[in-house]
Amino acid sequence: MCYNKRIMKKKLIILVLSIFVLAILATTLVACNRATTQGQLSDFLIDHKEEVFVYDVTNGLTNTNGTYTVSIKKYPAGSTIHDYFREALVNVPKGMLVTGHLVMGTTEYTTACYFNIVDGTSLMTPASSSRVQKENGEEVFRMQGTYYGANFSYERVINGISNSGTIKLSGTYFDNNEFHQSLRTVQTFSTNFSFSFAVPLVSQTEISAVTLNASCSALENVETAYTATLDQSAVSCYRISLSRSTKVAGLSQTLYYAVDPMKASNSALTMKNVLVKFVEPITSDGETYYVVYTLKNATILSD
Repeated sequence: MCYNKRIMKKKLIILVLSIFVLAILATTLVACNRATTQGQLSDFLIDHKEEVFVYDVTNGLTNTNGTYTVSIKKYPAGSTIHDYFREALVNVPKGMLVTGHLVMGTTEYTTACYFNIVDGTSLMTPASSSRVQKENGEEVFRMQGTYYGANFSYERVINGISNSGTIKLSGTYFDNNEFHQSLRTVQTFSTNFSFSFAVPLVSQTEISAVTLNASCSALENVETAYTATLDQSAVSCYRISLSRSTKVAGLSQTLYYAVDPMKASNSALTMKNVLVKFVEPITSDGETYYVVYTLKNATILSD
């Protein structure tokens, strides 16, 4: 697939609002070219080209554990990204590829989002988005998508049956794939940080544009297996609430971003706005349970 919009095939993927089926409010993101937040965004991979984070995952509903791995890698203009969900991305603009891989019991999710660091007068604009879900090694869900301005065109495959369409977005919009890491591009985190935005949502049961709100009202010290390896056992974090304006009213995902730059385990270089922990609520029979992701390891590649 080529990024030249005149010849690019309109074959796309949109991800579920949550990173995973068991998550309710997780999102992924990159800002639209008309977003009012553009002046707040920045390239956080300045002195290195790739960051890799590994999270321990616990599901309070099923009492199961898993591992979630995220990679954020920068590519120069003209690059070809091979093995991008069966199709290479060819001649991409300068940008970042964010990929995620969750293994939880017999369920496996693989996600990816490529966004352009600079697109005209805009920063961090979404380009291509993908998601695959497997059960016992068999693919049961796949989506691939591409943005054309404020339109998100997608192809969805559920148990071998495919359909496609386009979702129209307006105002400030973000991609719904790997939002957690992409939110790190915001320069202006504070205890009065707040903004709303739209995301295209395509799941097994829903196809729509939904509105989310991210806000911060407090700082909180957070301890994880990784922070325990640093000089201090806990790190100060912005506690950000991510909520959906419709459905699942009253339930919010909580994201914890480090206030100060954090060291990598393999380098003297530091990483900005590191997502130290995030918590996703799920409901069952009227009860609320939580899926908790805590940072286990963080590495940098600078070559």
